Amino acid sequence: MTNKPSFGCAVVIGVGLIGGSLARVLKGRGLAGKVIGAGRGEANLKVALELGIVDEIAPAKEAVAQADIIFLCTPVLSIIPMLESIAPHIKPGALVTDAGSTKKDIVEKAEKIAKGKFTFIGSHPIAGTEKSGAAASFETLFDNHKCIITPTPSTPAKSLEAITAFWQVAGMRTIIMAPEQHDRIFGAISHLPHLVVYSLVNAVSEMDGGEKLLEFAAGGFRDFTRIASSPPEMWADIAISNSAALDEMVAKVEQKLAAIRVALESKDRERLISLFAKANEFRSKLE
Repeated sequence: MTNKPSFGCAVVIGVGLIGGSLARVLKGRGLAGKVIGAGRGEANLKVALELGIVDEIAPAKEAVAQADIIFLCTPVLSIIPMLESIAPHIKPGALVTDAGSTKKDIVEKAEKIAKGKFTFIGSHPIAGTEKSGAAASFETLFDNHKCIITPTPSTPAKSLEAITAFWQVAGMRTIIMAPEQHDRIFGAISHLPHLVVYSLVNAVSEMDGGEKLLEFAAGGFRDFTRIASSPPEMWADIAISNSAALDEMVAKVEQKLAAIRVALESKDRERLISLFAKANEFRSKLE
């Protein structure tokens, strides 16, 4: 049975779908005495306050001075600049985490900023919908989903226990792994597919009569390329934040495409069957 954590004051910076749902969990499941919302979107913060998602709204620097726990739910490339901005105002001993989908760069820089004054532990709740903003948030968003937590050798055991307990009470199945391992895994299964699909769609769009070709796109093309509809700004930030792992993986994809191209040029049907069958066999393990 998970011990239910309790925080006197929680601050959520970035009260969108993820941050708003976190605030709802904090309030709805009795994990914090007070929940303060902060961030740059004033209109969105007012919506969060009107809907009762947060108890108060305040400038980030003012809010964190009271906080026992802080959730950074801003885009990945803004997490470190935000932490640098609020760090001098964070209460000693506070616990800080994030919801970014890349971890190595964020964790390394955040621990240097913390300097032992407060504790930073990286988190990646794997949950979401196609909607955004505080109004789209709901308390059960995280139920039965995974959350990756990325401590380092310097992470205090009690702080790790507290953040793990929080995500479990939020309904998530927690997995502990090193930041580097996280980025390699999610670079391969999440970030790389977006790069491949963006490239495919761009290639098709640049063919003669590209838009006309869409008239003949059946379910396969539509389903496979769906993630190209994801926000370009968000995925550009993710790609940059995980550039080291992605550079290696893009090179691997280029090698595999080169092998197919060689087989095509030589009309080597058996080689193509071998390449396709290998992928088919590996993909079948998902079923």
